[in-house]
Amino acid sequence: MDDQKIIKLLWQRAESAIEALAKKFGNRLMSIAMNILGVHQDAEESVNDTYLAVWNTVPPKKPDPLAGYVYATGRNISLDRLKYNTAEKRDGRYDVSIDELANCIPGPALEETVEARELGLAINRFLGTINADNRALFLRRYWFGDSVQEIAKDFGLRDNAASVRLGRIRMQLREHLIKEGYVDE
Repeated sequence: MDDQKIIKLLWQRAESAIEALAKKFGNRLMSIAMNILGVHQDAEESVNDTYLAVWNTVPPKKPDPLAGYVYATGRNISLDRLKYNTAEKRDGRYDVSIDELANCIPGPALEETVEARELGLAINRFLGTINADNRALFLRRYWFGDSVQEIAKDFGLRDNAASVRLGRIRMQLREHLIKEGYVDE
């Protein structure tokens, strides 16, 4: 079912909209949640919370593209659950990919130095400058939280080759953020 039909079902408050969301986006949502949370039960709850959040926000919203909206909502819900679950302790699954970006993005005073939205726009501008394969690698690792091994397999690369490419992309991102004034040299 295409996105516009799902949105129409959501606007009509038809329960079949949830089934359509699950059929179209469920597998990837579960993958995102598992990559972040690492616990199947928490991931399932996060996915179900995502469906509820989409149900509650459409209408009045008419997201375009729907996939980006659903995945961003699911990712944010999973991150919130991770913060709740790991308050005062550190969970290594998702933190590893975030730590890889630590040298590129300003430290703990991020909100004091620049609005997170502005930094996101700077990263989007950077993503527009790299080729589609590197952009896909970056998003798979740092947005969806996929492991280097999963990415390497899907791209037909050795683990080390994927890791090296991701390292080069991070270096390019750092240079881009330095030029835009977000990171000191």
